[in-house]
Amino acid sequence: MRNIRLILEYNGSSFFGFQKQPQAPTIQEALESALSRLLNQKTKIQAASGRTDTGVHASYQVVNFKTAHGMPLLQIQKGLNALLPAPIAVKKVTAMPADFHARYHARSKVYEYRIWNSPVRSPLIERAVHIPGKLDTGKMKKGMLILKGRHDFRSFASSRGPSYPDTDTVRTISRFQLMKKGNLLTFTVEANGFLYHMVRNLMGSLIELGKGKITLNELRKILEGKDRRLAGSMAPAGGLTLIRVSY
Repeated sequence: MRNIRLILEYNGSSFFGFQKQPQAPTIQEALESALSRLLNQKTKIQAASGRTDTGVHASYQVVNFKTAHGMPLLQIQKGLNALLPAPIAVKKVTAMPADFHARYHARSKVYEYRIWNSPVRSPLIERAVHIPGKLDTGKMKKGMLILKGRHDFRSFASSRGPSYPDTDTVRTISRFQLMKKGNLLTFTVEANGFLYHMVRNLMGSLIELGKGKITLNELRKILEGKDRRLAGSMAPAGGLTLIRVSY
């Protein structure tokens, strides 16, 4: 059996997330359908580096699948790109060792969150959330420093119920940066792993901080788990993109 890694790029606007689910278009369903048609046999992926949510994008999603088919790697890439819907593309195809696992072997992930901070929306700015009210980026940067490092991020995780596997909620954010270019704010966050909805919940609170609705001290209390009710609502999915996975 060959273990093959794919690097995917996709616009998640028209999909109900990565993970396959009944009666809804997903990235996984589209990819497995294309693989099965290309290889002329039912083919499922073994793993993905992360299960992006409904509406979330990726410029560097990693998946792997196993097959006994001898099709050359370049032909797999060309064939998949011919069969996949327009919002999904295969950027790279690589043969990997038999034990490679796209999820379990990932050491860190990098997400980008983009905000168009202007009174007027821009139809030409893609993968960004429009926030018309002025944001205090200086205060948001101070908030990012509070969140950076090793912490228990339980207050920034959405629960899927008692069966959800993330019982260990300690993560390490090694990088949290903000780049401002005109009205476009680009937040980049890197960690050794992320909890369910963690990035969108972090951004929700940072947006509330930037609007002056919470203070830096209140953000510290949210992080410490003392008053989760102070946390901002989850930020919209459309501004979030998975941009890098390191192994």
